[in-house]
Amino acid sequence: MTTAKSTYPTGLRHPRRSWATALAAVGLLLLATLGAAIVLSREQARSQIRSSFALRGTSSARFAANYLYEQASREERSAGEFLSGARVSPLRFRLVAATLGSSAAVLLDRSGRVLRAYPSDPRVRRQAVAWGRAELMSAERGHAADSSVVSSPATDRAVTAIAVPYASTAGRRILSADYAASGLALDALVEHTISYPEHEVYLVDTSGRLVASSPVTPAVTLAQANPQLARALARASHGAVARSATPTSFTSAHVPGAPWRLVIAVPDARLYASITGWTQIVPWLVLALVSILGTLLVALFARSLADRARLTKLSATMRRNALTDSLTGLYNRRALTEHLTRLSARARRHDEPLSVLMIDLDRFKQTNDTFGHDAGDQVLCTLADCMRDALRVDDIYGRWGGDEFLVALPITDDAGASATATRLREAAAAVDLSSIGLPDGVALSIGVATGTLTSPMELIRQADLSLYRAKGSRRADVLAGR
Repeated sequence: MTTAKSTYPTGLRHPRRSWATALAAVGLLLLATLGAAIVLSREQARSQIRSSFALRGTSSARFAANYLYEQASREERSAGEFLSGARVSPLRFRLVAATLGSSAAVLLDRSGRVLRAYPSDPRVRRQAVAWGRAELMSAERGHAADSSVVSSPATDRAVTAIAVPYASTAGRRILSADYAASGLALDALVEHTISYPEHEVYLVDTSGRLVASSPVTPAVTLAQANPQLARALARASHGAVARSATPTSFTSAHVPGAPWRLVIAVPDARLYASITGWTQIVPWLVLALVSILGTLLVALFARSLADRARLTKLSATMRRNALTDSLTGLYNRRALTEHLTRLSARARRHDEPLSVLMIDLDRFKQTNDTFGHDAGDQVLCTLADCMRDALRVDDIYGRWGGDEFLVALPITDDAGASATATRLREAAAAVDLSSIGLPDGVALSIGVATGTLTSPMELIRQADLSLYRAKGSRRADVLAGR
């Protein structure tokens, strides 16, 4: 009996062994890559946490700036409404100060002369109008400004002052009102700045005096409340708090338009809790499973990505369909309402004019009855094309319903809106639709409404009324043979 010899030459490995070696090498490379990815992802997660931490401080500082801006605007409105006369009575000034919630206030002319003070103690008046105070100097130059934390001459409490210039019949005046440094709004803002159960949040002025804090502290300055944090803040705007009892990170952000800074400090154990403890072990356990089930997981992951892409595309399509008129391809009523609400809010915020055109097709029912609904659809689509050609990129337009269309014109006054209406009417009239009995194009009636502090529904109502007047005028012209 003879023994069969291997048909593979000496020195060459069996193909299965070669594949096994290759797969083992690929597996080891995959494990090394995933291990490096885990380490890198942890560093990226820490970086993301630090970025989010800093962003929290910046966004909260902006909220504080918005609060100060609203308070200054409130002062300016009240002053312009009640203190713009040539002479301001003590009673009226006291009522305005009380309405603003101010513990002390002073009214100055442009040269710094005291016109009224509340309380009316001469000592208070002398202290309240010191031109060395930065906010008064800024108001003198025509800009509203906030002060650092100072001691109120009326109550000896820590206060901040907001000084605003405003126009009166006697020329520019300045209203400066004091507010308690630790007010309910600022306390609530500071308290809700960060959600970690262990935290320190301070709102401080340029000299380190506390405007508000969370948790509440009887300390007057940041150095008294947390000396280590105060020293760290003096060296940098963010980083680690040196020589703290527990490892702690901090970040700070300037409050725009005010001499204040928002400072947040959180223990590292809380800040990085999401990537410590069991979360350190879980990725390596997952890596072990990936090494065994890598091929399956890759296939499942690819399928998941494909499903996610399909769902994203489907969601985008559904969203687009929900906001688009299926016939003309323009915005539908729902989308127009959303955009008009946003544009109206912007117009009120920036004191900009916003115009609305309400468009109605003349003799549209006659076209439908004579040539059929396909002809009516052709008219609607033709008008949609005219709107795309005649309107600006920033204009919002769409089908309001039936044969009515709506156009929103941001930063456009009444004259500009009328010019746009004329341009759109001429573009529609230039279209040749002889096949459906409209050789002179599409005839339109357009109502125009313009406002700045007007609500969206009120603008639409005014445009509707203007449209009805325009259609009535057009009927009168037809009856008169003009």
